[in-house]
Amino acid sequence: MKALILALAWLAAAQPAPEPVAEPTPVEDETGRIVRGTAAAPDSAPWQIQIYSTIPISADKLAADRAMAPNDPAKRFYAEMQPWERDHVCGGVLIAPGWALTAAHCFVDKKEQLKPFGSRRVRLGNVYLPSATEMAVDRVIVHADYRRMGDKRHDIALIRLVPDARTDPAVAAFARPVRLWPATRGPHGVGAQMKVTGWGATGEREAGALRDVDGKAMRGSPLLLEAQQQLVDPARCRAVKTYRRTLWDGVMCIAGDATGQDACQGDSGGPLTRQQFLVGLVSTGTGCGLKGVPALYTRVDSYAAWIDTAMAQSTGAVVARCRLDPRAPRPALACSP
Repeated sequence: MKALILALAWLAAAQPAPEPVAEPTPVEDETGRIVRGTAAAPDSAPWQIQIYSTIPISADKLAADRAMAPNDPAKRFYAEMQPWERDHVCGGVLIAPGWALTAAHCFVDKKEQLKPFGSRRVRLGNVYLPSATEMAVDRVIVHADYRRMGDKRHDIALIRLVPDARTDPAVAAFARPVRLWPATRGPHGVGAQMKVTGWGATGEREAGALRDVDGKAMRGSPLLLEAQQQLVDPARCRAVKTYRRTLWDGVMCIAGDATGQDACQGDSGGPLTRQQFLVGLVSTGTGCGLKGVPALYTRVDSYAAWIDTAMAQSTGAVVARCRLDPRAPRPALACSP
């Protein structure tokens, strides 16, 4: 009976949400930005999810971090982090009841190996992360042509979510899927206004740095933050040497020129929306919040057939790499572990 109640609650997520409850007063956050972002309204992004790791940081690593001097640039301040911040991996976005998109690199390590089954769970249902509920991830479909240490194209993954004993149906009912940008609305022109949301790092950061440009620790926000972005000329991304191999029709060149806002570490896989429709996923960039430096986002409509086929044909509790079979007369999924 309990499993049936949880399943019905999840199915209800596709329906209009009930009137949002008052949000808890968030913990004071002295950085308070997605990188110069603003707090998202309680029901403004009900499709946002957090992906977190179920594998705890080792005791040795925690002890080593604790022993570092406060001014050590490698110190992460794990002892000061809340659980939701310490285990944070990526963002993601609900696209249908029980299904979400995220970035492929959230499930692929630097040796190009897939993260093991059961190593990821999600939180959802509240913009204030400590009050969100949990769900299990029982299927992960990573685009088979993604290479983390290669050209970084095809940075997209599909995950199947299921309620379990740790799911609060009342909170899960506030989570609702986003609609994908319809072809009838036409293409996005340069200057098109968009929005990105996430719980990731909040400080301006140089590429590869563990501290922000002011030397402060990179910390996340417990409250979902949003940043105004716009589509910019792809020539600006071609001018960034590290982007050139990644550029193709399946990525978008995005910047927050007017606001100085940007997504950052930990926002990967989160939604880029336009007029409440999903258009992109946070993928990669050189640093974050740096003036005049755009970022690359996965263009979701380039993967419409892959998404539909993966949802329809994938089966089982698996983590797999899948692509569309180019030899098949109709869309068919070809997968490997």
